[in-house]
Amino acid sequence: MSPVPSIPFGVSHPTFIGLFILIGLLAGLKIVVDKWTFDKRREKRRTYYRDTYLSSDDWKRKRALVLKRDSYRCVHCGGRATQVHHKKYARRNIGKEPIEWLVSVCKSCHEQQHQRA
Repeated sequence: MSPVPSIPFGVSHPTFIGLFILIGLLAGLKIVVDKWTFDKRREKRRTYYRDTYLSSDDWKRKRALVLKRDSYRCVHCGGRATQVHHKKYARRNIGKEPIEWLVSVCKSCHEQQHQRA
């Protein structure tokens, strides 16, 4: 068998340089496409959540259950709660969050919670 030719460390052959540039460009393109895809999926979930789920009977029942559980009191200030805040979101299964992830809040505390995020 003939020995395999080795490539010296400091190779500056135009073919290798072009190959490295191409690999770098492809890697950068993949990052951009992955980010774009992630953002599109995220926006689709948010749109469904805002436009469909929050108007559903399922959400209205869950909301009423949480408000009743917390005696219509804001968990932050103790005032009258009129809204329900998600401590966590079910990323893949919108509407399947357990009620432990939901708390009753007044409007001003709810706005403060979302300003912090």
